[in-house]
Amino acid sequence: MLVIALAIVPAWALESAWAETEGGRMRLVVDPAPRADGTIMAVLDVDLDAGWKTYWRDPGSAGIPPIVDFSQSKGIDLEAFDYPPPVRVDDGYAIWSGYTAPVRFPLVLKRTASGPAQIRALAFIGICEKICVPFQAELEVDLPQDAVTSKSARMLVDAAIASLPEPMGADFHLTDVHVNSDQIEIAVALPAFRPASVKPDLFVSGPPGFAFAPPRLISDSDGEARWSVRVERRPENASDIDLDAINAVITFGRRAMSDNLGNVPAAAN
Repeated sequence: MLVIALAIVPAWALESAWAETEGGRMRLVVDPAPRADGTIMAVLDVDLDAGWKTYWRDPGSAGIPPIVDFSQSKGIDLEAFDYPPPVRVDDGYAIWSGYTAPVRFPLVLKRTASGPAQIRALAFIGICEKICVPFQAELEVDLPQDAVTSKSARMLVDAAIASLPEPMGADFHLTDVHVNSDQIEIAVALPAFRPASVKPDLFVSGPPGFAFAPPRLISDSDGEARWSVRVERRPENASDIDLDAINAVITFGRRAMSDNLGNVPAAAN
């Protein structure tokens, strides 16, 4: 009788324990299988209780943007922290950008050494019901050198990546950007298909030290929307507004697009 021995490669569901607080919890989930460019994908998984909210990368003049610190990790580093498209939140005290339902932030990781890696991530977010409170947690995951992902981890990570804004395209893109003192005017070509009652919205983020007021919609007709955005705060040493350092996310029903303001050929100060 012929006996064939098969090597069983374990599938790792690499995730930290849940860190919990009033109003929500969070954890880190890692898909250890390298992507084509050698990076490893992970997700900061934020589970919010009903009625609770958390912040986008630029919540406005007040708020706590999410932060993840990988400086205590060994053999791995954080290359990028990505954000699904936010919604506009009016809590009665301020209008800000964030999320009103559970949200998963994709993280791009890169191995910095061979062998096993240790992820020691310090995550810091703000969560809000009637008032907003800081939520900090240490999230730990040990990453074996040859770990194989589990189907559930891959599905969770892929779904988080799929939720990100699409890049500019022929039917959905920035068309014009102008700067006048502390006002930025942004125009966007919108998709031709427009479900009833759908309105476009604009979210702007810049480098640390910048804060933007909620955009004011100037016009929305003939397939183009135009907004004016006031810069509420900028670093003392920032005499000019660098469009290359400012990103815009435009939401339009179920679609969302993101682009850098400096990519618009007509952009001018």
